[in-house]
Formats: sequence, structure tokens, C-alpha cells
Amino acid sequence: MLLYPVVILAQTPAEIMDRMIQSYSNSLSGIETMMVVTKMEGLIETDVPDTTYYRKVTLQDGVQTMQEVSSSRDTPSADYHSFQQNYDAIVENATYEGTETIDGRRAHVLLVEDISALYQGAVSGMDDTAVAQEGEAMRGRLYIDANDYLLLRMSFDMQFSEEYTGTYDMNFKDYRNVNGMQYSFLAEMVIDGISEQFSAEELAEARRGLQDARQQIDNASGMQRRILERTLRGTIDRLERMLEEGGMTMRLVTLAVETNVTIPD
Repeated sequence: MLLYPVVILAQTPAEIMDRMIQSYSNSLSGIETMMVVTKMEGLIETDVPDTTYYRKVTLQDGVQTMQEVSSSRDTPSADYHSFQQNYDAIVENATYEGTETIDGRRAHVLLVEDISALYQGAVSGMDDTAVAQEGEAMRGRLYIDANDYLLLRMSFDMQFSEEYTGTYDMNFKDYRNVNGMQYSFLAEMVIDGISEQFSAEELAEARRGLQDARQQIDNASGMQRRILERTLRGTIDRLERMLEEGGMTMRLVTLAVETNVTIPD
């Protein structure tokens, strides 16, 4: 990534956060409610899409945001309501590091020493993974587009079980205009460093266990084999890929966004 000199676009964390939040708030002028349909891909996959409803609310400082009303399941998030709620904690612990290029877009970089509040939202729906069960966010960085002030990435420096460190990145891609609001239709979550907690012997044992599971599927027949194929094959493939790559990738894919919908009771 290309690092630009800080002097080019030197701004304070408060100014950058204000621009990001206000830009988002202004984009909601034509929206009162919203329905978002998503699915998870990667290490964690969902068979049935998740439908989440939002209602626009005005906070005490006049900022408008979309607040979740109901969801069929928890999913990782980085909503602007969380940024506004934790505004003071972010700004007080943030340092401006200049700009970097993220996917061809110049982005302001804010180093946040205490990013625990945002991290809790970012791992929502990942209860069965090491990053949620054993991971603790030590600090993080926000990457905010320098032109239109869209959030491009949240990056967390992780400590796992006091034994090793890793990183957890949330990348926001495929922004599209939805009734005046820029919405990311792809949130990619990349977790590195997980396999470093295991010794070579433990990794070999894990691979043997996955091979045994594959053999169990191959030895089954009829209905039993079809059930095992449907429930286990994909999980085994993803776990083997995680062991080989030393981490894992998940994607929250937005299938549809509709605005000004009726929210069911």
C-alpha cells in the first residue's frame, strides 16, 4: 500500500469522523425505513438469507442514522450508529496517520488505541470462531475514503489467549447508490494468524482428523452419504483451507436493499 505524506491531507481525527458521520446522515434524507437481505459465505455459511430491518432515528445532536429494528440472526456489522455512540471514545484515543491507498482509493488512516466497542459489533454472529471466543482487540485502524468519506476498512490488532497475535480486517466493497445513500454490498472479513497457536504436531493431527472425516463420507452410502455431503463436506473444505492459509476469510454478501418499506410487527 502506498503511504502518502501526512502533510498533504493532515486533518484531525475529530474532523474526519465528523465528515464521515455527517455525510452519511445527509444521505438519509429520502429514507425512513430499510430492509437488507444478506448471506454469509466462507468459513461460516448461511443456508437461508438473513433479513434485517432498520428505522431512521435522529440522535440528540441532530445526526440521523439507521438503527436495527429486527434481524433473523446476528451478523458482523460496522453501522454508523455505533460510530456515533462511541464517538468520544474513538476521537479521544485516535491518532491521524496520514493516507493510504485501499483498492485504488485514497483513504485517511486513524489509529485508535481503544477500539473495543467497535470490535464487539464486528464479531457479532461469529460466536463459534476463535476470533470471538479467544480474541481481544488491542487497537485498531479506520480507513476512511478521503473524497466521499465512506468507511473502506476496519483493522484490528488481535491478541489470542495471551499466546499469539493476529489481525482481523473488515473490508467494505462494492458500494452502490441506494436512494441517495452509498451502501456496501460486500463486507469481507479476513482473519490472519489463527493457526500460529498450534504446534506442527497439532496441525498434523488436525489434518488427519479432517482426512478421517472425508473418509467417513466416502465410506457412507445412500441417504447417509447425502446427509454427510450436505452437512460436512463444505465445512471440511473450509477448515482445510484455513489450515493451509493460516487464517480464514468470510464474506457478508448483500443480496437486496429496499428503502421505505413497511416493517413487520
